Amino acid sequence: MKGTRWLSAALALTMTVSLSAAPAAAATFTDLNGHWAKADVEYLSSLGLVSGYNDGTFKPDAAMSAVEALLFCARVTGIDSATKTKIAQAWEDTLKEIVPADMLTWAAPDLAVCLETGIITSAELKALANGSGLLNAIHREKVALYLARAMQIDGAAESLTEYELTFADQDSISRDLRPYVYLLTDYGTLKGDELNRFLPKSSVNRASMTSLMRRAMDFMKEKGITVELADYTTYDWVGGTITSTSVSSGGTTVLTIQSPLSGARTLTLPAGVTIYENNMKSTGGALKNGSYARVKLNSSGTPTAVWVSGALETLSGSVSDMEGHTVTVQTGSGVRDFRADRFTEVQVGNATGGVELLDDGAGYARAECMVDAQGHLAALRLTGGTRQENGLLSEVKSNSDGSYTVQVTSMSGVKTRYTVPSGAGVAINGAVGKLSTGHVGDYVTLRVSNDEVSTVSALNVDTASDYVQGSIRSVSYSQTPGKLTINEFKSGKSVTYTVASGAVITYDGKATTLSKLEKNAYVTLRLSGTEAAEVLAYPGSSTEEGVITSITYGSPMVMEVTRADGQVLTFDIDLTDPPEVYRNDARSSIDRLKNGDSVVVTVRYQEVSSIDATPQSANASGIIQKVTMDTSGTLIEVALSNGGTASYRVSAGVSVTQDGKAVSIDSLKPGYQIAMVLDGDQILSIEVDKSAVSSNQIDGTVLYVNSTSEEMLIQRRGEDQSVITVDVSDAQLLSVTGGELSLRQFETNQNVTIYGSYDGLTFRATLVIRT
Repeated sequence: MKGTRWLSAALALTMTVSLSAAPAAAATFTDLNGHWAKADVEYLSSLGLVSGYNDGTFKPDAAMSAVEALLFCARVTGIDSATKTKIAQAWEDTLKEIVPADMLTWAAPDLAVCLETGIITSAELKALANGSGLLNAIHREKVALYLARAMQIDGAAESLTEYELTFADQDSISRDLRPYVYLLTDYGTLKGDELNRFLPKSSVNRASMTSLMRRAMDFMKEKGITVELADYTTYDWVGGTITSTSVSSGGTTVLTIQSPLSGARTLTLPAGVTIYENNMKSTGGALKNGSYARVKLNSSGTPTAVWVSGALETLSGSVSDMEGHTVTVQTGSGVRDFRADRFTEVQVGNATGGVELLDDGAGYARAECMVDAQGHLAALRLTGGTRQENGLLSEVKSNSDGSYTVQVTSMSGVKTRYTVPSGAGVAINGAVGKLSTGHVGDYVTLRVSNDEVSTVSALNVDTASDYVQGSIRSVSYSQTPGKLTINEFKSGKSVTYTVASGAVITYDGKATTLSKLEKNAYVTLRLSGTEAAEVLAYPGSSTEEGVITSITYGSPMVMEVTRADGQVLTFDIDLTDPPEVYRNDARSSIDRLKNGDSVVVTVRYQEVSSIDATPQSANASGIIQKVTMDTSGTLIEVALSNGGTASYRVSAGVSVTQDGKAVSIDSLKPGYQIAMVLDGDQILSIEVDKSAVSSNQIDGTVLYVNSTSEEMLIQRRGEDQSVITVDVSDAQLLSVTGGELSLRQFETNQNVTIYGSYDGLTFRATLVIRT
């Protein structure tokens, strides 16, 4: 045992000397005079990529170990020292689990580069490390594999279907390594001996490895190959399969690509844009239909480079594991690992984005992995499983079927409503429990279905931690401990908190310091006693985009907006102090909003400050044939303009309007011409073209008074809770005692009796009595 440790330490010292960085001037080694590799060794020595031993020798004929060969290959990539340091930190834990501690002290940075660039996988490294394999001499054919990967040409090797090796001993080369040997030989990097033998199972000495390294670097320089690490880049990009190209007389190229997940996009490539094919510089001829292309964009959105890498291959199967950004999939051909990076487009449920969507604990069911010809995972679609959401409970409502409806306020102030089915797992402080209204204000962690975006499979309420939310009034950091004064939303008071030493402080999800927090930022504090142990700050204003899918009038009015990823956001709107509303960029009012509108909602300190709406064009029209009312609501049968008949359930949340003004659902009658906004088979809004006459008296409650247009939004009393716009421009306004009133004296939640008549479906009042 003592002898083994001594040998390991001696090898470590030897390799540290022979592989450490050298001065810029080329070293002169005493044992290289007249040696065939002298020029290569001295050249790489001048670059600081190889060095010799303390006695002034290089030992060119000494056999290379596997770990030495890997370190040489890592340096072929040309990764700079600053990036190498970051990579080493990222792979530190993985390497500690695989590589002996005494080897880590000198080999860790380059081995981390090997893992990051794909020269070797963690599974391969683990297998090699078993039984001291890293210290054993490496075979020539294995060097071919690692070197091809380092040169970024392994994808081209793997895609080879027809090739011809001419070595006399080609049958001795392992079948799965032959494409790498062929390609490196074809490129002039690998050479045989004087008898045309490759000697695949022979060891590689230090001189041969140094020459291989130089030839590989020269080839990469000649072909314009640079090693680009996805997770260490920051530029914007788009990717997809090329569907068309056209070159203009000015030399620009119009390129259309089809993403497998997010649709088509057309880009204009400037003349002279850099194009790579299989990681080598190429020409516009590489832009072939059917090939996958990744386009680099500058800050202005202009393409600056294009990487083309053959057609995508889709491999599907059940997910057996998810760790970090690597998904393990049981495909038809066996179990495979696919690693996603910043250049992988990811779709989980209805959400499309990048690797930030991946969740180790999601329990995904299936995966579609779309891989380019270089073996890179270009797109990943995951179905099934759940995602994690968290925030503060702002509402808990129990339903008659045993389920719950909860509203959660995120740390940035956005509110979302979820359904918790009766069978969902509910835990209170980690133990099985039951939800109640007493948990409002508590921190909650939810597992939400990826396929049913608002349905919760499990949640845990933390009643032990104390949270407050507010806006930052002032920050004091000149003395330790620092202090933070906030205007609390719940109490309406200004309160100063001491920020605990070592407190976690973030702004918009990124780590920051107390001194960088700004006045008026939205902030959530997690308290430990009277100190803030966690400070989560966000911009005071935020925006959300989506489509209005429900408007429930009341106090407050509740507007539900469905985002593109399917998540439903909830906005409470105080009709006594409504936000600014714009419709088609023109100033409008809250009563003109309706289901189906595309909206940009600006929220400031949990309150909606403005809504910018764009009406959605009707996508179906027809004539009402039949109207049926039952306990479930109103069912209309419509003869569609494009042929056929369809039935639609008109629930209380459906917007029914004429000339943009709300009319009651029960005013719908057979024979009316209507235009509808549909989402699938669900009806969002109805615009009525045909006029009608109905009752001349309305009893209801004022929801909103539009003084500009002299209208009131009224919710009827009794069984009919429909909402209707009433024109009061020519009405006499009275109190119940007969006194005359002005329109400004009518307020939200006041009861009224209105007399008048319908003009079409618009109710024009002649008398309004505040009761």
